[in-house]
Amino acid sequence: MPTLLSLESLESDRQFVERQRNEAGQGAWGTSRLMWENRLRELDLRIAELKAKSNSYASVALIFDGLPVIGQGDIRLDFSTDALNSYQRMISVALASQAGEDLPERGPIKGAGKGKLFIRDLVRGSMGFMLEEIAPDQHELVATPLKQAVESATALIGAMTNEQSDETFDDILANTQPRMIAAVQRFTKVLQEAGASTRIVGDEHALALTNADVGILYERLNAVEVTEETELVEGTLLGILPDAHQFELRLQGDAGTLKGNVADDLAVKYLADLQFKDTLLLKPVRASITYIRTSRNGKLIKEHKLLQNLVPLV
Repeated sequence: MPTLLSLESLESDRQFVERQRNEAGQGAWGTSRLMWENRLRELDLRIAELKAKSNSYASVALIFDGLPVIGQGDIRLDFSTDALNSYQRMISVALASQAGEDLPERGPIKGAGKGKLFIRDLVRGSMGFMLEEIAPDQHELVATPLKQAVESATALIGAMTNEQSDETFDDILANTQPRMIAAVQRFTKVLQEAGASTRIVGDEHALALTNADVGILYERLNAVEVTEETELVEGTLLGILPDAHQFELRLQGDAGTLKGNVADDLAVKYLADLQFKDTLLLKPVRASITYIRTSRNGKLIKEHKLLQNLVPLV
């Protein structure tokens, strides 16, 4: 169970026990009050142990309410499928984004199989799902990349939802992978169209999206557009840093210099094939560059440049 959800349950039990202790009479021997005091000490110990404990693996609860949920035990199948699928996709993108490289707007996500979460249990007393990473036999001492992806996704949605100026929201967009923005858009759209609210509770971050919060976030993200365009550009290759996945290309004439990221396949070939490198470095080339642009209400927020291929100019 996610740490924050466990703490929430224990704190609720503690409040109940504390009320019972305060209301208990001393009686002839004070046994009733003593019983509640013992129970209170047990809960305090469990809470302290849980706060001190560090969980290395991804664990998160998605709890839903609103129109798709009937009572505390029934939820529409089509909604739950769409919501879980869109959430899983968001986590896969968050995991891929950790490398710091620009992700293509479409197509497969590299390493998506490493980002799989599994339904471990249902959340009791409400309609929700506990999702967890399958832990390997050898225990990890630090947080896994998947756990970091889960926590960062929750933090991102929380930052986007909090009341803030348009400038602050634009700053968040500028520092977020375009494909991650699209994934959050999709998750929010599923909630909005179904008339659903949600709570997302992990080990380190938690948030609650009311119907009003979902509506506001949906409207804000609906004004965001991510476009992708590939152009052929001629210039002189000044260099590629394969480890950093960065390139620098001096354009012809006085057009300046282009800098950006490099596609994986090109970076690998440039590093491994010395003959290929020699035909390109400090020589005239034709570059295939993909421009990934994030805009909101027609205003350009950020432009990513991704070098896809290079060929020498004869």
